[in-house]
Amino acid sequence: MQPKLISSRLETGAQWMLVAAFLFFPAAMALGNIAMLLTGLLALLSGVLWRERSTWRRAPYPWLMLGLYGVVLLGGLWSSALWGDIQLNYTKYIKLLLGAVFFVLLAQPQWRTRCLQAFSACMLFILVSVYANIWLQLPWSKTQNLGWGVDHTVIGDYITQNIMMSFFVVLALWYGKNAPRLSLRLLAAAVALLAAVAITQLSLGRTGYVLLMLGVSSFVFFALKGYQRWLALLTIVVAAGGAYAVSQTAQDRVHLAIAEARDSEKMEITSIGGRINFWKHTWELVQQKPLTGWGTGSYHDEWCRHVTEPGWCDFGDRHPHNQYLLFWMENGLIGVLLFIGILAATAHSVWRDDRWRPVVLSFLVILATNSLINVSLWSSRESHFFTMMLSLLAAQAYFGTRQTSVALEKDRM
Repeated sequence: MQPKLISSRLETGAQWMLVAAFLFFPAAMALGNIAMLLTGLLALLSGVLWRERSTWRRAPYPWLMLGLYGVVLLGGLWSSALWGDIQLNYTKYIKLLLGAVFFVLLAQPQWRTRCLQAFSACMLFILVSVYANIWLQLPWSKTQNLGWGVDHTVIGDYITQNIMMSFFVVLALWYGKNAPRLSLRLLAAAVALLAAVAITQLSLGRTGYVLLMLGVSSFVFFALKGYQRWLALLTIVVAAGGAYAVSQTAQDRVHLAIAEARDSEKMEITSIGGRINFWKHTWELVQQKPLTGWGTGSYHDEWCRHVTEPGWCDFGDRHPHNQYLLFWMENGLIGVLLFIGILAATAHSVWRDDRWRPVVLSFLVILATNSLINVSLWSSRESHFFTMMLSLLAAQAYFGTRQTSVALEKDRM
């Protein structure tokens, strides 16, 4: 068998493994991890990264991802952490390397489409399971709560499920906007509505409420123009108010969040009060070493050294529930700037693409907002979702825009 044919088949194998990763990771992380690792291995063996270097070497996204992981690696040299904590972060952030590989593998539109369809199929399975869980105790569901208005988390935890479901709502709206037939548009709208209700009425997560509101509002803002935009935004506000009014769970969670925020100075161990204190004390650590940071994996030890109140070392010793602060505290100013640069480069690439701009920018709003209250690239299932979807949408923003331009030039000729 000729070397070129072997290389081509290895590359195709890597791309199919990537489709499998998108299909599995939302619901079955172990299978998703295997598919991701096989994708990276097959891609390296195929030589596609070198062979197709002319197509991606000027793209900012892979270089920023590689640069950020390089900063994480170098941060281990001056870290105050034990080797175990440094190694943990090396492992956590290795998806930055894989994200750069995925970007190259997704240069062709058919593979981007297949991956997005695979993710959508898995999210549809999760959505159907959420509603089935009202009447049936599903063996694969994490919660076994029957009835309406209670938590129906199917996979992982409710925060991660709601993060992915919030983007699935946006994705369904985007599918509907671009559907060729009225029946498909109505079907997409129904899926979006059911997914939104699953977040507001069938989950406990406040994160989901915020991301759903911002994600859908961003999609409407970038997808519509003129009076339609403002009418749609007003409709969203009214709908959100109505959903809040009929959901006792949402009201209880919001009231609890306000109470915890007000009592944060008491240093009681609560969800919202805890986050406020994580941010406050981590910022104090950032101010001590703003340029270089304390080194990769150092948050664990430095947090426990800095915050001495009883119980708070164990409560907050892994991360500050803020990706920006975690990068800045551990990897210095360049770490947080590279992270922001990844988001900005993707937004810049898609800005003139009318078809994809609404969904890509809505995803970036979800990622940027979630990174204020969670560690989007550090937590296991969250980082799978954000890294993989960011790679797909960054590839669409970069390659898709150029492929559209080439097609238009051919039409003019």
